[in-house]
Amino acid sequence: MALATRIEPSILHKLAKYAPESENSVWADLRAKSLKELNSTAFPHRKIEEWIFTDLRPIVRTDFVPLEEAGTFPATDIEKYFIPESDRSRLVFINGKFHEKYSSIGGLGKGVTVGNLADHSDEEEVQKYLNNLVNYEDDVFVQYNALMFEDGAYIHLEKGAKAEAPIQVLNLYTDAKNPFVATPRMLVVSEEESDVTIIEDHIGLGENRYMTIPVCEVKVKESAHIHHVRIQRDSIDAIHVSRPIAYVEKNSEYHSYTITLGAKLTRNEPRVIQEDEEVDFTLDGLVLIDGEQIADTHSVMDHRFSHADSHQLHKVVVNGKAHSIFNGKIFVRRDAQKIDSFQENRNLLLSDDGLVNTKPQLEIFADDVLCSHGATIGQLDPEEVFYLQSRGMTEEKAKEVLTYAFALETIENVKVESVHKLLIDEVYRYTKANSESKVTV
Repeated sequence: MALATRIEPSILHKLAKYAPESENSVWADLRAKSLKELNSTAFPHRKIEEWIFTDLRPIVRTDFVPLEEAGTFPATDIEKYFIPESDRSRLVFINGKFHEKYSSIGGLGKGVTVGNLADHSDEEEVQKYLNNLVNYEDDVFVQYNALMFEDGAYIHLEKGAKAEAPIQVLNLYTDAKNPFVATPRMLVVSEEESDVTIIEDHIGLGENRYMTIPVCEVKVKESAHIHHVRIQRDSIDAIHVSRPIAYVEKNSEYHSYTITLGAKLTRNEPRVIQEDEEVDFTLDGLVLIDGEQIADTHSVMDHRFSHADSHQLHKVVVNGKAHSIFNGKIFVRRDAQKIDSFQENRNLLLSDDGLVNTKPQLEIFADDVLCSHGATIGQLDPEEVFYLQSRGMTEEKAKEVLTYAFALETIENVKVESVHKLLIDEVYRYTKANSESKVTV
């Protein structure tokens, strides 16, 4: 299909010709629809309000090639990334491809289905929800993922089912001779009164450039509970563009915690959509960046019915010449009364050259609500540093302790013990490394 003349082809448009073919009618229809949408959608640029602060040069100046031509190296030492609690509840994807050899899905209990999307394409839930929950309009990244993905994580809990262990969805990206694009996919359907914890991990095994475009669709039905931890540990030269979206029904809970550590450029756009009354959801995040990293979070909390509690705490630590962008939107629709929603973006600058752009937003069309938002940008308090020094700490240790304490709040609600310890170690590694560099007080 020829590109529309008004659309200047981007690297994603050019790679579309390598889309896989499928005899499966569900996949074939999805690819045909996605190709049509991709061909009529322009690649974003900084003249668009939503992208005004985001430097897209790492994408547009990279000559990505099809994965088959990237010259990827084998993945090694995969086992060290397994979390022990998920010994029999783990899905492993390497460069977006499912690897049954490293996966283990036998220990989740009755009523829990976990596997590769490609093996469940005939199931009712897949046909009903796959690609029908992503309401990102005119988004080339969602369209490209839908066109190119072959494998993906599928998690389905029947009514009343309780996953007996956290499910680890491990996405690994290998070193390669040439930059490539991966398209991880995940669909989660949690039926009434079910309960599950999901650990979604993205890890770069080399220092190479690649772009990963994960799309995650979550359906939380009445009185169901989902605890979703997303950890981004990509290669320091990678590009990570993610689209996680969740729909929450009556009396349900969805709690999401995103930890951003790696990648040259990260653009994360989490969304939670309220579908009925009496819901509770969280959209917290922690960003630790250094050097010339760019971390951009554009989030949406959409309240469409009355009686909802929602919370977002997005904490950022910036060192070097790193750049953080935050644009969080709280929508309260007409007649969505009795909403209690809180949003805060707190930023800690450790250097003179770091940059923060923050824009928390409220759009409220109802009158009986309790909503608040705010943002802070600051440096380490010299009086606090001095106080710790007066108690025997060196200046570097004092800065390390204060930065560490600032960052820890966001991850304290991660309930999986090994993951909580992993994140504490990652925070400690970051704070120790950056306290030893030049820090402004």
